[in-house]
Amino acid sequence: MAIVPRPVPGSYDEALFDFIVESEGFVSRVYTDHRGIPTLGLGYALFVDAPGWPDRDGLDDDLTAIGVSLTDGDRALLGKLRQALVRGAVTEAKALVPPFSFGEDSGQRNVLSFLISRDQGRRLFERIRADYEGVLRQRLGGGLMQALEGSQELMVLFSLCYNSPALIGPGLTAALREGRREKAWYEIRFGSNRERHKGLQNRRDKEAKVFGALNADPSDAERRALGTLIEERRNRMSDYLAGVGLGSGEIQSVLAGLEAEAAGRGTRFA
Repeated sequence: MAIVPRPVPGSYDEALFDFIVESEGFVSRVYTDHRGIPTLGLGYALFVDAPGWPDRDGLDDDLTAIGVSLTDGDRALLGKLRQALVRGAVTEAKALVPPFSFGEDSGQRNVLSFLISRDQGRRLFERIRADYEGVLRQRLGGGLMQALEGSQELMVLFSLCYNSPALIGPGLTAALREGRREKAWYEIRFGSNRERHKGLQNRRDKEAKVFGALNADPSDAERRALGTLIEERRNRMSDYLAGVGLGSGEIQSVLAGLEAEAAGRGTRFA
C-alpha cells in the first residue's frame, strides 16, 4: 500500500495560508492561548516553552519586519506574564493578557500598544514558515517531503507542525514512511491531543478529514486495513472520544461512520 497524495487545487501557498488561518484563527492583538502563552496573529507565540519562558528567537526582528515595535510598557507587561508562567500561574497570565473570544472587539480587549492587519499577519507567517518546513523535512526525510509536495496531506502535516513540532512524532512518521494512510490518519485524529482539549479536538478532526483515512480510489486491501485498525482500537477510540467530551450516542455514531467508510458504504468521514 502507498499514500497517494491529493494535490491542492490552485495555489498551494494560498491554500496553506487559508488553512492555517482557519485552523489557528487570525487575531489582530496579542492574546493568551489555553496555556497562557502570549500569541499574535496566526498562532505566532511570543514566548518559547522552555525554562524561564524566553522570547521567541528573532521576535524583535519579526515584529520590526511587519512595522511593529514593542514599547517599554509592552515589555513590562510581557515580563509580568513571563513570571506568572514561570510560577505556573496560568490564570494570572490570562488576567494580564486576555484570551481571545470569538466575536470580540479586539481593539477593546487589547492591552498592548498595537494591533496588526491580516496582511501583517500573512507577512509574519511567511517569516517563520520555512522554520516549520525545515522541521518537517528533517522528520519526514527529503524523499517523502518531495513526494507530498503541493498536496493536502503536506498541508495537514504543516498545520500539525505549526501547532507543535512535537506532533510530527515517531508514530506518525513511521506510518507515513510505511505508506499506511489509515495509521497516519489515526495518529492525527486520535494521537495528537494529549490533554484531550475539546477545542483543539475540533482542529484535529478537521485535519484528519482533510488528510483522509483512505486514498481517493481505495483498494480492497486499504479498506481491510482500515477496518482492522478500527476493530483493534475500538475501545481506545471510545475512551479517547469520551475524554474530549462526546456522549455515548455520539461515540457510537462516530464509530459506525468509520466502519461504514471502511466497508465502502458511506461518504468520506472526519
